[in-house]
Amino acid sequence: MDSTSIEERLQAIETRLDRLESYLKQAEVNRQTPWHDNTATERAASSKPKKSIELRQGNWLGFIAIICFVLAGGFIVKLSLEAGWLTPIRQISFAYLLGILLIASGLLIMKRDQAYASLLPAAGIIVLYLTTFGAHRLYFLLTFSTALLTLIVISGISIWLYIKLRRDFYSITASLGTYLAPVVLSLNTKSVFSLYYFLCASVAFAVMSWLLKSRLLTLVSAYFAILMTGLVGFNLLQDRLIVIMLALQFFIFALGTYFYSYKLKQSLTEREAFGFFPILILFYFMEYFYIDSAFPGFAPWISIGFALVLLSLYLLTKKQFTGQAVASQSVIFAFTAVVFFHAVYIELLTIDSRPWLFVLLLIALTFSPIKAPAKNRLSFLIPKLGAFIILVIEYLSILNHLFNEPTYYWILVSLSAFLSLWFLIIWRFQEAYFQEQYGFLLLAAVHFLGLTAFYQLLTNSLAVSAAWLFYAVAVIGYAYWFKDKVMAKSALLILSIAAGKALLYDAASTPTVIRILCLLLTGGVLYGCGYLLKKITNWK
Repeated sequence: MDSTSIEERLQAIETRLDRLESYLKQAEVNRQTPWHDNTATERAASSKPKKSIELRQGNWLGFIAIICFVLAGGFIVKLSLEAGWLTPIRQISFAYLLGILLIASGLLIMKRDQAYASLLPAAGIIVLYLTTFGAHRLYFLLTFSTALLTLIVISGISIWLYIKLRRDFYSITASLGTYLAPVVLSLNTKSVFSLYYFLCASVAFAVMSWLLKSRLLTLVSAYFAILMTGLVGFNLLQDRLIVIMLALQFFIFALGTYFYSYKLKQSLTEREAFGFFPILILFYFMEYFYIDSAFPGFAPWISIGFALVLLSLYLLTKKQFTGQAVASQSVIFAFTAVVFFHAVYIELLTIDSRPWLFVLLLIALTFSPIKAPAKNRLSFLIPKLGAFIILVIEYLSILNHLFNEPTYYWILVSLSAFLSLWFLIIWRFQEAYFQEQYGFLLLAAVHFLGLTAFYQLLTNSLAVSAAWLFYAVAVIGYAYWFKDKVMAKSALLILSIAAGKALLYDAASTPTVIRILCLLLTGGVLYGCGYLLKKITNWK
């Protein structure tokens, strides 16, 4: 046996020994680590339902206690001067002291039960906010600037408390109480100070939601901040200030949501994204109302600006998560569709110019995919619905003007719409009517629009009949050439209307020569088209 063979064997033995040692070390670690104890795990699993029920009961009692503490603080602030035993300064002092004691108590018992203890600092923060509010609004003990500075300090304390506690209970409870308590306790919220109060709270909770990694806190705070700001504004008669405050609330939560995704590398889920849709709609209509009152004529343009801001943030997020689906796409597209439908279609476009949007939409549909991929179908649902509503409204509007106001302008509009519809059908005929019944309805709409336009454009009865019949021949010829059964069947509608006109109107009301020519022309066309239809029905 040579030395090379011996060295190879020794190397193999050394490798096996190293592998055995690593296995023994891992087994020792597992034996010493308590969370690998199967018995303990089973005991914990068996006791989990009972503990969960007990914890839930304890939490409910804690929430009720918080309500009691907040109400107590609120009533201390509102104690009537006629009682005689507390001056306003003493009332406010006692209320501040109560808030500080609640925070201190929660910090003292934090080591025993951190989750449950976090409820006390939440109540303390609410009481401090309320006390500052009452000190300025009810008793005028604090000037506007001093009260605002105090609110900023309290917001800083609330963020520091969260860093120390890091509990959902604390943040959600503090958010709800901060926004709702002044209204529930009737603390004279109809003031400019209320707007700054809600703004400071929003900044604090936006920062906390990022630290907490909680979209729920962002959502809850955004709902109440925008709602309360808008409601307070109804009684202030300072529309310009409300516009600015609502815009600031919008930017706080929009940018906060974006930076959450950017910093934590975590985009919105689909459920989280749709949670923001109602508050976006609420913000849009509240902001539009105040902008329209403060800056008449500018509301549509400013509203479009807000939609573009959201689109920009969406594009930045999509750029960051390259190759991944961004669930907020559905909500951003839906909000943008609502804004453009209201601000552009309803507010900016005049009645006479709206039908041209019908033409532009059809051209856009011609060069865009009608059927979106399955994964993106929900994203385009609201925009497609909005486009469909506009198309239907404007189609009926064009017909109404053709019947009641057949000017050359509306005839031009109708012919443009008619040609754009045909452009869509010819260019994308397989997608344009992917089911036969829908295809027939689309073609019927095109034919009816065309026949009406020809009727208003031409004054001579023979010319009208000739135009209708020529159109019918063109349709059925196209269908025969491209073997399109749906289009061939739709030509029967044109032929039926043309035949009805020839038999019921031309045969009875027109001069004899025109009557004869109309009947001969109609008969010849019907006979020839009948022959083509017989051949078409034999197609497989």
